[in-house]
Amino acid sequence: MQYRGLKIKARYYFRRCRKYVYHSILHADDPPHKLALGVALAMFVMFTPTLGLQMIITVFLAWLLRANKAVGLPVVWISNPVTFVPIFYPCYVVGCWLLNRPQINNDWWQRLTSRPTQLGWLEGVQYYGTLFLEVAAPLWLGGLIVGALLGVITYYLLYVAICRYRMRRWGQLIPPKPRFRH
Repeated sequence: MQYRGLKIKARYYFRRCRKYVYHSILHADDPPHKLALGVALAMFVMFTPTLGLQMIITVFLAWLLRANKAVGLPVVWISNPVTFVPIFYPCYVVGCWLLNRPQINNDWWQRLTSRPTQLGWLEGVQYYGTLFLEVAAPLWLGGLIVGALLGVITYYLLYVAICRYRMRRWGQLIPPKPRFRH
């Protein structure tokens, strides 16, 4: 019985999500370029390790590039603490591969959890700073590369989809023009 209730809730949330996409993206008053650019910018920002600032960065970039600000926000919400590992781990792997660095191992985790006690406050900050930089550089580089690639792909796919949808919809709303005159 529990499974049936969960299935109904999942179906309800999927319908709400589909309805939001349908109305906010496809029926928005902006041209397809602005809509597709807004979502593509959000896709790019979603892969940068800027949790907590992603909405602000997305709105700022959309304002700067004159894209639609509202359609990209739900895309940024995909990256949250629950989806942190599946989104950022591939970015980290790509960054390690591009920088030709090995990935972190058990030694790195041991150094993270066992801070030398003889270090002072400033030395402790430097110690953890170097550990952080070992992960941050590949994560940022991989995030920028993966985000840019997926942002470009998202832009073109969404632009074509919006144009096709609108042409099909307008074709249904506007009566067909006669091809031949008698």
